[in-house]
Amino acid sequence: MTTLFYSRGKLIFSGAFLLLVAPVLGVFCVFGGPLGMIVGAILILGGPLASIGRLRRVFSDLRAIEYDDRQITLYPLGRSRKLNWREVSAIEVYTLTQYIWGFIPVSRQHSIRISHKGGVLGTAKISIPFNLLAMDKATVIARLADMEKMRGGDGFVGGAARVSKAALTHAMNAPREDHAPESDFDADAVMARYLAQREANAQAEAEAPATPQMPPRVAGFGRKRA
Repeated sequence: MTTLFYSRGKLIFSGAFLLLVAPVLGVFCVFGGPLGMIVGAILILGGPLASIGRLRRVFSDLRAIEYDDRQITLYPLGRSRKLNWREVSAIEVYTLTQYIWGFIPVSRQHSIRISHKGGVLGTAKISIPFNLLAMDKATVIARLADMEKMRGGDGFVGGAARVSKAALTHAMNAPREDHAPESDFDADAVMARYLAQREANAQAEAEAPATPQMPPRVAGFGRKRA
């Protein structure tokens, strides 16, 4: 069984950005005219919704794709799906390019896109972003070529970005990882530290000496003597 894993750090960063920063940017975009209002609404509403899948994967086993010679299991940011190879119709790299003024490319986002039988039109597509995986581009493309061979193809992956032949050869010959990459992030440890700190603060407040309070001054009766 060959497994591709998500990067926990990348999931946390992108999820936090969509949850916290995207709505703030959306508020500023709202004041930019009709087009800005549309973009702002997408950021305000879509950002937190898009973060859910990423943050949910943070606390999972980080699997993105598992496959062997019989089947493939996909763990996108939504619902997971298990497919036999005969159900898979295409494996490709999908590239979304963003432009300024309609013709100047400023960024390119690559995704693994796997088409399979199903859906309303007879074919459904599942996408997994490159930039959330715990491996470099050459390794991802090498694994996609391997999947294409498992599917019965010749190993050619449509739309695959160019990488050096040496890097691709090294990635194809590298041992297959069947366990999640090590990470310094431990959700249980973070929660334990938080609870311990809260308990320590509460105990410190309980043991702190009370500040002496002066009794309220009571006004006397009669005239003040000189």
